[in-house]
Amino acid sequence: MADRPIERLLGSERRLETWTVATFDVIALGLVGVLAGHASGALGSVLPGLGTVPGILAFGYLWVLTLVATRWVLAEGGLSRTESRPLGRLLARGVAGAALVGAAFVGGLGLVGGLITLAPGIEPLSVALLTLFGAVGGALGGAVVGLVLGLFDVGVARTADAVVGRLAD
Repeated sequence: MADRPIERLLGSERRLETWTVATFDVIALGLVGVLAGHASGALGSVLPGLGTVPGILAFGYLWVLTLVATRWVLAEGGLSRTESRPLGRLLARGVAGAALVGAAFVGGLGLVGGLITLAPGIEPLSVALLTLFGAVGGALGGAVVGLVLGLFDVGVARTADAVVGRLAD
């Protein structure tokens, strides 16, 4: 293990896969979001009011949620080992994990944003209801994103396995 610094840092091949998949998925989601926001012109009105620290905190929150969900999704085996379990089970766990990430992310941001901007005259019940509806919407969006990214992740892993297998022959 002393000659493998990545194992010292991350602990194992499975943990490296978890970190890699989670990080790729968060970056892919962020990139798609930024490109969609740029294409629609929405970024021009959102970015000036955001700020670096809240942006980094939101990204970090999303990344930690995704890392925890990815660890749970891959707990029964990695992406390339789907032969030992049905692909449908892996994708179902991916959809469920991503739905929880979506609910926690949107709901959490809604709750924090609602509490920060809570002004006199705004009912706390309104903030709670908006947070709840945001969490439900986040769960639905997360489930769709989880299915798409899950299919992509499995496809990339299987392609890599096939290429490495051919190179090893």
